Amino acid sequence: MSSTVNAGTSLHERVLVGALRARAARGGLTAEAVVLAQGRLQAPAAWPAGLPRRRNGGAGFPNAWRIARRSTALAYVEGYVIEADGTVTRHAWCADEHGRALDPTWPDGRARAYAGIGMALGWVAAVQQRTCTRTRFPGVLDPTAQHTRDADRVLTYGVPPDALLPLGRDLPERAPYRLSKAPAAALVA
Repeated sequence: MSSTVNAGTSLHERVLVGALRARAARGGLTAEAVVLAQGRLQAPAAWPAGLPRRRNGGAGFPNAWRIARRSTALAYVEGYVIEADGTVTRHAWCADEHGRALDPTWPDGRARAYAGIGMALGWVAAVQQRTCTRTRFPGVLDPTAQHTRDADRVLTYGVPPDALLPLGRDLPERAPYRLSKAPAAALVA
């Protein structure tokens, strides 16, 4: 990875990536490993005027999903955030075409850095349908949804290349994190 990417990485971003590495090092199929292999950094941005109202509370996944589906200017992103107190949380948000994180759930300033995977809406809808999570959407990277219905497909193989949206900046030192290669049929939702 170039030194430019590392030099442009904030302290909060480095701490967030370090926490994801520590969690992924425990082994097993984890959402952290998928984000390390395929994710990108997104800087937090203030919620823009004129976009649909956001809902407060802990419903980050359905909020981000609802707003991304209704807005042609935003994409759906899942991954992890770090808060001012150092808490790292699995979360979902929206991103604009410039890769800025726009959080429809949390107030501006709560999250200090975002690391996540931008996903094509059609693919997310197909996974949601397949995992039967239409009424309670826990996100694509939710381990319980993946273990119950998809035999760890997303946690093993990641998001298919044609469903990835390259929003944001590369994570530093991505190389050590690799997902299994799957036949194309294994990735069809």
